[in-house]
Amino acid sequence: MKIVLREIAGLASALDAMRLPMKSHDKSDSEFMYSQGKFTGVAPGKADILLMSKLVKAGDEHGKALRGIIVWADITAPRYWWQEMDTYRMGTEGLSSESTMHSPGMRKLSGKALQEAKAAITEGTEQRRYRTFGYQCLRHIYHQRRNHRLPEWKQFCEWIEGLPYALEFVCS
Repeated sequence: MKIVLREIAGLASALDAMRLPMKSHDKSDSEFMYSQGKFTGVAPGKADILLMSKLVKAGDEHGKALRGIIVWADITAPRYWWQEMDTYRMGTEGLSSESTMHSPGMRKLSGKALQEAKAAITEGTEQRRYRTFGYQCLRHIYHQRRNHRLPEWKQFCEWIEGLPYALEFVCS
């Protein structure tokens, strides 16, 4: 299994959005950086990290701002793992995947021959897919799969642990 982080976005918006319900923007200690009028990044402050952690631990309805932190990943994994990943539908989106029909051995097949060739693909065959995940979805996956017997789930959870602020927002 191979997991490549392609992009993360939305941290600044999530930190800002979490303060809307209590109108507590005056208590934010994050530094939102701009250059020539364009947003260039955020340096989360301790108070904002603590608040987000507190909201997340209070449940999904309070930690809903996590949905706004989006991760794009390029994952190559066995088909049996992808079947289990399909359990997670909320907060994740499949962007694209390697086609089994367009692989070299199947390009000229059609009808029953194609059907038989596709049926012969083993569950251990690795398939590469691009997928997005919200941090809230990753939190669910992490807590449900971190002690799973399948080594791929342990690897995926270790990858989650390495994401920015995952230890505070996702794994806690």
